[in-house]
Amino acid sequence: MAFIGSTQPRSRFSIGTSRKSSTGGDVGKEVKATDAELVVRTSGTNLVKSEYRPPQGEAFKQDIFPNVPQLITFDATDTLIQLKSEVGMTYRLILHEATRFRSRLPTPAVFTSAFNQAFTETNEKYPCFGCGLGMTSREWWAECTKRTYALVEHIDYERGLRDRMDGPLGDAVAEVLYNQVFASTEAWELKPGVLDALSRFKMWREEGGPQLAVLSNFDERLHSILDQVGVADAFDFVLTSREIGSEKPNRSAFEVAMSRAGVADPSLCMHVGDGFDSDVVGASNAGWHSVWIPPINGDDVPTNIDPDLMFSMCGDLFAVLDIFGLDPHFRLIPTTRFVDERGNFMDEVRVYTEEEFDNQDGMLVLPAAPKSWEGPGRL
Repeated sequence: MAFIGSTQPRSRFSIGTSRKSSTGGDVGKEVKATDAELVVRTSGTNLVKSEYRPPQGEAFKQDIFPNVPQLITFDATDTLIQLKSEVGMTYRLILHEATRFRSRLPTPAVFTSAFNQAFTETNEKYPCFGCGLGMTSREWWAECTKRTYALVEHIDYERGLRDRMDGPLGDAVAEVLYNQVFASTEAWELKPGVLDALSRFKMWREEGGPQLAVLSNFDERLHSILDQVGVADAFDFVLTSREIGSEKPNRSAFEVAMSRAGVADPSLCMHVGDGFDSDVVGASNAGWHSVWIPPINGDDVPTNIDPDLMFSMCGDLFAVLDIFGLDPHFRLIPTTRFVDERGNFMDEVRVYTEEEFDNQDGMLVLPAAPKSWEGPGRL
């Protein structure tokens, strides 16, 4: 009979007498299992397994979290907010708008690939959006934007367009992207369920729970964006890498958050984010508890990570609440109409008013939607 990983008393894992093998020799002397060892008993053989480690991503099941942390910080991009469409789609649309929708441009994927390369190059050259280098975030993004379009070789196929993008038109496009599109809800929206989850985090804080903050590799526009999507009041403070001069996963970024919150013990802090290296590894190295909310279709734990890295993996912010027993029994399911787990239309009833009907035939009239090809006329 074999005993593997049993939850029975420790005595079941202790072998107090030597055994004889089938050949009559001693197999071994007394072997005792420590708290972190498993002993496997097979016929004629004693095996001691190496030190047991809990499955990575399930630290919350090991009771390592404090009952009430004093500080919980959240990443912003793809944890609280997300782009309404892929970044390449927006870069393509604004350039198309700037040419009065006459240019022939490649697919959004081409612009996305160019942006990712340009962002990496610009960030390596000017870290933290140019902080400490005498460079404004507007200038940083102008550099990144122009580099993005420079990497899209298809622009060269449109006669004269490259020359215009190297001049005033390129400056105008960069300014619109920085000051209008990516600084507002034209580009950003809350992730599904975030508003409801944050309202419960806020209630917890008001009842004596932890301080809540945002710690994100972003620039100063994040404050306005969070205000526009309606969640700024949920946080005690917001820290961006541009403003503090340090970006995750640097330990100093987490130390600034602790200092701002007045928390001296890192074990009383927890960080929630979608980036494995920047959020999970960074927070863990700073002595914090880290919670990973992996991106959609990207929930595989990276290979070749430190086997001693302790973190928790949750599907969304509600699962983070559930770590502390605060997940609501009922919550709204994001759909195109009001639905919750008890059925359709339980929390909202549609009421039609006289103003919504045409006076002539009583038919419901919807407001005219702007044609996408018309554009807002800013270029």
